[in-house]
Amino acid sequence: MTPLVVDALQTELEAVTVDAFAFLMAAFVAAIFIAVGVFAGRKLQPIVRRLGQRIELDARVRETPFGELFADESTAVSNAAGTLAKYYVVLLAAFAAATYLGLSSVSNWIEFIVGFAPTVVAGFAILVVGFVIADPIATIVREAEAVQESRVAPLAGGVTKALVCFVAAVIGLDTMGLNVAILYTFGQAFAFAAALGIALAIGIAFGWGGKEYVAANADDWFGQSPESRADPAAVSDDD
Repeated sequence: MTPLVVDALQTELEAVTVDAFAFLMAAFVAAIFIAVGVFAGRKLQPIVRRLGQRIELDARVRETPFGELFADESTAVSNAAGTLAKYYVVLLAAFAAATYLGLSSVSNWIEFIVGFAPTVVAGFAILVVGFVIADPIATIVREAEAVQESRVAPLAGGVTKALVCFVAAVIGLDTMGLNVAILYTFGQAFAFAAALGIALAIGIAFGWGGKEYVAANADDWFGQSPESRADPAAVSDDD
């Protein structure tokens, strides 16, 4: 074997050794990122779970249609929130590790998930809050003095609840990045139908009340008419 070949092999071996050592060091640092993320996620999970229980997250979510998505366990929602928080931190660590290793395809996918997750959580939170406050707001409208006098309290309460839920759905889904253009169309139709329904209900209520009022006072009105007040004797003389 000639000295030139030996030198070439030695150089190639040194380059491979350096590359392997650099990769091992990078993999070691990436593993540290992952380990720190898992450790932080495990520490954050019970904190989020206790916070959810403290603010009565489970009871509030179960008052909405989303309650059917969770198990019968009383703390299922809080547990799910803690688990999501844990894995979100792990995803952040995985993104840092993939970026450090130069795995652009992997880091791009993780970046998309990490960036999209907060919008989904925010949209879901808006939906839950909207569905939770819909009942109290509808109750306030239903028990308002002006609404009680108009005799359309049940209809006004139902329309108010539906409107609050619809607005929460539009804002929540839009926050998630979904196309809600069709919901705006339904919203316009719903607003028109609700206004027409309330107007008809008020008209029927006042019409029915007016009918009863006219029936109760008809005798008095006719008794006070000019013809009834005319002298009966005068009328007979004319005959």
